[in-house]
Amino acid sequence: MSVRSDFISKRSVPLDCIRATAIVMVVVFHVATRYPDAVLDPVAALFRKYGTLGVDIFFPLSGYLITSFLIRHVNAGSIRTFFLRRFFRIVPLYMVAVTIYFVAMRVLGQEPAIIDRIWIPYTFLTGWFIFFDGVDSVPYTITWSLSVEEFSYILIGLAALLARRSLLAFLIGISLLSLGLRFYFNLIGHEGIYHFPLTRLDSIGMGGILAWCMGRGINMFWPLVLATLGSIAARSLGGAFAPTFLYTLVTCLALLAITVSETWLAGYRGLLATAYARVGFYSYFIYLFHFMVLEAQLMVERRLGLESLPFWLNAALCLALSVAAAVVSFRYFEGPMLQFGRRLERRATPVAGPAVTGASHD
Repeated sequence: MSVRSDFISKRSVPLDCIRATAIVMVVVFHVATRYPDAVLDPVAALFRKYGTLGVDIFFPLSGYLITSFLIRHVNAGSIRTFFLRRFFRIVPLYMVAVTIYFVAMRVLGQEPAIIDRIWIPYTFLTGWFIFFDGVDSVPYTITWSLSVEEFSYILIGLAALLARRSLLAFLIGISLLSLGLRFYFNLIGHEGIYHFPLTRLDSIGMGGILAWCMGRGINMFWPLVLATLGSIAARSLGGAFAPTFLYTLVTCLALLAITVSETWLAGYRGLLATAYARVGFYSYFIYLFHFMVLEAQLMVERRLGLESLPFWLNAALCLALSVAAAVVSFRYFEGPMLQFGRRLERRATPVAGPAVTGASHD
């Protein structure tokens, strides 16, 4: 069995379809930002307006998956396994992406005023510095979401290790704290809330709460329907409520999709769904590199005199090129790194748990 087949065989097709939807939204959004409003059709205009919310779909999925793993594995050795898997899945490719971005910006002479601050993405601090210094102060700003996720991995992993019996209370606590902070900063008009890890943890915490409930056989479909309606009602109040509960609404919708996937579609492997799920499987690479792929693609098009290519053709081309690059990366870099990490697990922990299906971009 190939490296890719070995990892794909352990994954949930419906959950990878959720990932695929999220990353398609993000890619199409970034392509849409390169076109004037006048040339975008109504569907493309929707992607330009709401496509960035694809990032927000990853957060509850991440919380659900990492908590599912942690509540199934109760010993300290499994916590070490959790951190090893997160490290080898996230860090090596991330470091390569940041380095390529840095070299490309240097060669092209772009972002000269801030490129020396590349140490911020390297240290997973993008979201923190955007909050305090502004979005224009940090290069490679799409890495802000990794600030949120890495911070949450550490918090929830340590909570599972040190206070397992209080894990649910911890997840509820960080969710309420994050929601409250987001409301407060919206109330005073602070910019940068969208990227700030402390105001985005509620999505990951709510994903963890869903995992805890489903692990105990609690049907969360109708409670999530009520939470969704509550988020819509809160947004209708206007003022600080509208932006605060927008991300709560997206989280509730994502959690509903996860609930349906895990309750009624578990084990489903239809042909079209499986093909679409492959995009989700490669979503982490696509997220990190699609912006660079798009820049290179548009540069080549300009040199060939093809600046007027239709929007949807360019969007499809960007996604296809990103997936193709992801396939090569997984075959020769990501897959071998994951296998190396598994070997370290076996040395560090005599009995490791079964392979986790992955977290967020995994």
